[in-house]
Amino acid sequence: MHLLDTLLGLHRDSADLTFGQMSLRALVVFLWGIVIVRCGDRRLLGRNAGFDVLLVVILGSVLSRGINGQAAFFPTLGVCAVLVFLHHLLAFATLHSDGFSRLVKGTPRTLVRNGEADREEMRRTKFTPDDLDENLRLNGNVSDPAQVREARLERNGTVSVIAKDG
Repeated sequence: MHLLDTLLGLHRDSADLTFGQMSLRALVVFLWGIVIVRCGDRRLLGRNAGFDVLLVVILGSVLSRGINGQAAFFPTLGVCAVLVFLHHLLAFATLHSDGFSRLVKGTPRTLVRNGEADREEMRRTKFTPDDLDENLRLNGNVSDPAQVREARLERNGTVSVIAKDG
């Protein structure tokens, strides 16, 4: 354990860490981060619910503190494992409870129905006509809401578009 203490500067103040110690900490944290993200499954890196994104932001913040010595090294790595475990529990709960899923992830909102933009829904979701047009072009390959059977602002923040037939 003395070797780890010396190599990683485990008992040093952050201001006293050497470049080599911080570099080795960065390597260990990076490798640990890969392990943790792999444990988190594919949801972690896809375009998903806010709680998925939140976990990634928190993991980045916590891991950085382990590198720069602002937090104890090994407890920092352990906390990351706890966060991923909690994420799994939350995902499991949302899988088995529609109400909890809506609470955590929200609900999709219909922005266009049968070629008509729903201005009230757009106002509630803070979606401008320019935002709608951009998303229709990018996600539905259409340039006008009149060409759309349905467009929804999905729970993950993307807009799904179903074009009208013909």
